[in-house]
Amino acid sequence: MGPTPESVAPLVRFAVLRLARRLRVGRDQSALSNNKIAVLGHLARRGTSSPSRISTEENQRPQSLTRPITELEKAGLIERISDTTDARRSLLKLTADGREAFEADMRLLDERLSRALAGLDPDSLRLLVEAARLLDDLDHLDDG
Repeated sequence: MGPTPESVAPLVRFAVLRLARRLRVGRDQSALSNNKIAVLGHLARRGTSSPSRISTEENQRPQSLTRPITELEKAGLIERISDTTDARRSLLKLTADGREAFEADMRLLDERLSRALAGLDPDSLRLLVEAARLLDDLDHLDDG
């Protein structure tokens, strides 16, 4: 009998969490926090968005994003704009400086990961491409 979802889940969880921890630990002290990266990354992908939509789509409690959003706004990395459909609401938008900061942080992570991948053969790299696609397809994780 081959692998089952129940037998693969712990292996994937361990590998993903370990890799995420290693990438996080090796980051510069001046690097953006994970919550700030979540906000900037969301805005980089979606364009403008409401704080509640960001918290929902990033699986965060709204309270846990209040401070990072305020700090990003004060730093000029995001800006609030009026919602054209509802003047009572504001939306968040990535600024040019915000995009640059996000991309710089991602470049550093990509460089570290690239160095780690440099010793792999082409077949292993192709396998990782497929694994990354499969992991990305797990966006239905919350569906139970």
